[in-house]
Order: sequence, then structure tokens, then C-alpha cells
Amino acid sequence: MKKNKEKRRDDLMPVIICITAIYVFAVLYITLFDRNISHRRSMLQPLFEVRQMMRTRNYSYWLGQIGGNLIMLLPLGMLLPAISDFFKDVKRTVAAGFAFSLFIELMQYITGRGLCELDDVFHNTLGTIAGFLIYYKLKNISLNDKKRKFLK
Repeated sequence: MKKNKEKRRDDLMPVIICITAIYVFAVLYITLFDRNISHRRSMLQPLFEVRQMMRTRNYSYWLGQIGGNLIMLLPLGMLLPAISDFFKDVKRTVAAGFAFSLFIELMQYITGRGLCELDDVFHNTLGTIAGFLIYYKLKNISLNDKKRKFLK
């Protein structure tokens, strides 16, 4: 029974790796390559977006900004533990999400393509955590379904 599970995982691995590569390229394209070069800009005040939302009361815009950053790295939190047992540890997955987000923000600053924001790193990292939690919740649901079928 366990060998079948491992074989199915091995069969799916090239697909998962391909999806991950496409996802990473898409994130880099959206955050770096699809932007015009201008001057270097940064916003390093923590929770700037939340404060702006409260100050301007423009909730839809700022919630879109925050939500977009949460959603952007959510798939990473799901894909990394699916690819490698190394990322089954939440700390490693969160560190990878943090590092990827920091890389994007630093590259935006260095290349002048976008605004380097501390809030983006924070919200991207929260998205990675959410993705990791969703991965494990789905995995546990799947395992519980298999146990129920086995007991019938």
C-alpha cells in the first residue's frame, strides 16, 4: 500500500515541479519583468499600507494591495512541501517564502522596477504560511478519507 502511494507521488513529481517553475516565472514576470524601469523607490515603514487604508478609508484599494500580496505567495507555501520533504517543516517553508519575497523586493529596488516595500515582504510571508497550512489541511483531509475507505 505504501509503495503505491510513493509511486503515485513519484509519477506526479514532474508535473508538480513544472507547475512550480511556471508559477515562479509568473511571479517574477509580474513583479519584475512586466514593469517599466524608473527610479529606485522604497517604503520601509512597517504596516504602512494598513495605516494608509485607515487614513484614507479607501478600503477596496488597500485591501486589494494587501490581499494580492497574501495571495501571491500562497501557492509557494503549498508547492514547496509537495516537492520536497525538506519543506515539510513550516520554518523552512516560511524561510523560503520570506527569502523569495525579499529577493523580489530587493530586485525591484535595484532595477527601479516597482516599489520596494517592507509590507510586501510581510504580507507575502503571511501568504506562504497560509499556503503551508492549506497544504497540510488538504493532506490531512485526504488521509482521513483514505482511512475511512479502508475501514469500510
